[in-house]
Amino acid sequence: MRILVAAVLLLFAGALAATDAPVAAPLVENAKLATLFAQDQAARSGSDIDWAAMSKADAARREQVQAMLAAGTVRSANDYYHAAMVFQHGDTLADFRLANALATLAMQLDSGNEHYRWLAGASWDRLLMRQMQPQWYGTQYKGDARGMYLFPVASDAVSDAERTAMVGHTLAESLAHLATAASEMGLPVRNPAPTLETLREEAAAANLDH
Repeated sequence: MRILVAAVLLLFAGALAATDAPVAAPLVENAKLATLFAQDQAARSGSDIDWAAMSKADAARREQVQAMLAAGTVRSANDYYHAAMVFQHGDTLADFRLANALATLAMQLDSGNEHYRWLAGASWDRLLMRQMQPQWYGTQYKGDARGMYLFPVASDAVSDAERTAMVGHTLAESLAHLATAASEMGLPVRNPAPTLETLREEAAAANLDH
């Protein structure tokens, strides 16, 4: 169901980009969805996070947003952005596909909004990372017992100018931010950083252990 919704949203985004129809009056935003977005963000603030409780609350928020999508009450650019962020914090490939579709639609509706562009890029990176493929924009960090690292990047997938336009920073700036991100999580920097091949081998070994 989520994959079908994502495909329809992307097709709609393309249609919006191609049309020359007059601009309609601004849509009334979904207040309940805005509240879910605020809850999603608040759950991630501070340093003393109950991860198990947050995961349960995240799942409940995704169910509510899925119902809103099915009911057609997600309509404005900000609605799509709010919905995308909720699914960005999902845990399945379908969640990340839907997050990217929603963020892309928000960006299509308002390409000048830097938050929409950032989430479109970050959701694409997370979707690639979830499939053990190199990310493009350098927004995704991972941590384990050995420390935090920037998930491997396909450095030539896009230019640094394109990265800056989409997510606001170059690849070098993403790497420079690693120490700060690790400190915020209370982790060392993993050195040397793992290659994609290493991460795939580790994932395969973990699956065998289970």
